[in-house]
Amino acid sequence: MEQIQIDTFDELIEFLRANDLTPSEVNEIIRLSLKAFYILDHTKDEMIEGLIDYWDKWKHTNERPPFIGLDLDV
Repeated sequence: MEQIQIDTFDELIEFLRANDLTPSEVNEIIRLSLKAFYILDHTKDEMIEGLIDYWDKWKHTNERPPFIGLDLDV
């Protein structure tokens, strides 16, 4: 199996967009790389857009919420 090295967030987004991945595979890659994940079902494109929003909001801190796209402020 070929290993791929992803060093930046932009490379991660590029990899997710360029490869034919299931939402489950996208979620696993996000979980392994950022220690965050989706708990609700989304399409691959929705997951990527949500991940970009998540990163824009939380990239400056090490203490990020573990759940992406989950609004607990109800």
